[in-house]
Amino acid sequence: MAAEESPARPAGRDAPRRRFRHFAQFSLRHRVLLSQLPLTISAVLVAIAVLVFEPWVATDAPHFAVGFGGIMLLTAAAWLVPWGRLRPIAYWVIPLLDFVAIAPFWSAARHALDGMSTLAAFPVFWLAWSGIRPVLAVVLGFLGASAVTWWPYLPGMAPFPTAQTDSSPIRPALVAFLMLALGVAASVLTRSMDRQSQELEASLENAATQNRMLHTVVENSDVGILVVDRNGHDVLMNPAQRRLHFLGLPAGTRDGAEKDLLLFEADGRTPIPPAERPVARALRGESFQGRLVAIGSDGSQQHLSISAAPMVNDEGSFDGTVVIFQNVTDLIGAIRAREQFVADVTHEFRTPLTSIIGYLDLALEQQTDPVLERYLRTSIRNAERLLTLVTNLLDASASTSTVSAQQVDLTRLVRHSIDSIEVRARRSGLTLESHLPLRLEVRADAVKIAQVVDNLLSNAVKYTPRGGKITVSLRRSPEGTTAGEDDPQWAELMIRDTGIGMSEQELEGVFENFYRTEHVRKAAIPGTGLGLAISRGFVRAHGGDITVSSRRGAGSTFTVRIPVAGPAAP
Repeated sequence: MAAEESPARPAGRDAPRRRFRHFAQFSLRHRVLLSQLPLTISAVLVAIAVLVFEPWVATDAPHFAVGFGGIMLLTAAAWLVPWGRLRPIAYWVIPLLDFVAIAPFWSAARHALDGMSTLAAFPVFWLAWSGIRPVLAVVLGFLGASAVTWWPYLPGMAPFPTAQTDSSPIRPALVAFLMLALGVAASVLTRSMDRQSQELEASLENAATQNRMLHTVVENSDVGILVVDRNGHDVLMNPAQRRLHFLGLPAGTRDGAEKDLLLFEADGRTPIPPAERPVARALRGESFQGRLVAIGSDGSQQHLSISAAPMVNDEGSFDGTVVIFQNVTDLIGAIRAREQFVADVTHEFRTPLTSIIGYLDLALEQQTDPVLERYLRTSIRNAERLLTLVTNLLDASASTSTVSAQQVDLTRLVRHSIDSIEVRARRSGLTLESHLPLRLEVRADAVKIAQVVDNLLSNAVKYTPRGGKITVSLRRSPEGTTAGEDDPQWAELMIRDTGIGMSEQELEGVFENFYRTEHVRKAAIPGTGLGLAISRGFVRAHGGDITVSSRRGAGSTFTVRIPVAGPAAP
């Protein structure tokens, strides 16, 4: 579902933009020409200045024409030579010959124009920033600049007689060393820029790779993803979300915002007001998870679980939101099917169990053997318990349960569970020992607490090898706290076995639904992994708790503690 329709973009936004090419993107021949052009342009400007202000230099000093012509020829060579077919270092011939051309050009015009020695800086920089053999490039730049600056001071090289009056060879020394410093600085800067360029290219490549991965995940995800900016305009909507959006459009509508969609509460019938719809709430900066809605009309209606998280900028201000849409239609269908299945099973079990109890009662009335009478009473008691459990099966499958508390003799209840498991323990070669008080009255739901005891005893028998021992103890404990009581009293049931035990890692998930340890799965010991989770739910519904201590190969001890006064009032 979209936040709102995006406004029309300016006409020029999608128009092709002029792309400026980076220097490194040009061919080698173009780069050589571009590197030569600063010297060429400077030489042309010098020639124009000389011809306009000092024309006698061009006529009386042949060195001037020779130097200028050499620079022009080297510029033409920079363009005409196919440098890409040669080794990269081959183009050094241009800056090195530039020194040769600059020497007569500078010596002829240096008395007419100040600063002519700076022309040598162009080939010095060129060699330094080429990045090829940096040390050699700096050395050659220094030697070339030195040759240029000392050229007029060689015997017979001064073009004008006036030059002989200031022909000390010490004068140009500073220029040569300044060029050396410039060459070193340019080389260091070039290497630093190359390193930064490599790091930048690596970062850009990494970012591009992550962007491709993120794009692939978003585009191929079955979960709908919608990103909206602070103004309520859609920034991103993946294909899964587009399908859900179009599913909610009224018949005959091609597109629309969230307020136009057929959006209902989880019952599929109650419309959600526009201001309370998920994207509208997300645009107000709200954060939520698991908002269950129905989208679309009957027949194609789907159920969605929607979550939203706001985005904030560096100043901490709201900068948009990310909304996630998960289609949970199949999950809700499975839950409803499970509920129907449980209801059907409950109904189908009740009739035969009632019949079994009736016939056992008839058999008990006609029985005179005390041993057989005891067996029949135990069978009736367990059948009645099973009938009650079947009746409350829906409640038993829930994470929390309604407790129907009444006064219960916990000693009698635990003893009945021990009697029920005694035959099975004896057949498994186990010793069953109990330490029970004569009576321990508590307010509790007898059915649920009995199921807790049955589950724990059944597990103890199931996971204890032949020859092991199971100890059941019950006592009144003053430890613990209950709101509103100055002297709290607790009933504590402890069931200890010498079975296979559990590791610390396995103990962390022992009370989770469907959890079974790896050792139990490999040993193919039957079970669903629901008993302990249901037992903990029952105990906590009474205001108590169930804990376990265990060690692999040394058995386990389960401790159940419930308040004697019963669960606190809701």
